[in-house]
Amino acid sequence: MMTDKDCKDFEKTLKKINEDTFNPRGSNDLEEQIRVLKFRNETLHKHTEKQAQEINSLRLEVKRLEKEVSFYARDQFRNQGDM
Repeated sequence: MMTDKDCKDFEKTLKKINEDTFNPRGSNDLEEQIRVLKFRNETLHKHTEKQAQEINSLRLEVKRLEKEVSFYARDQFRNQGDM
């Protein structure tokens, strides 16, 4: 069931699609191309930033796990009398 807010949002989306579809200047308009390229650039920057944050968090997790494994390995050698 759609609320009034959902209906208004849907109406805005349809209106925007109609405006984009019936652009009187055409797809070769430089202003339109600039707008599209700026949008793509912004989207790619956001995606790249998200990936960089994910990579950094994974690196921290790997370092933590390496320390944990080395700690347990030392304990295991001590228990076996190898150290």
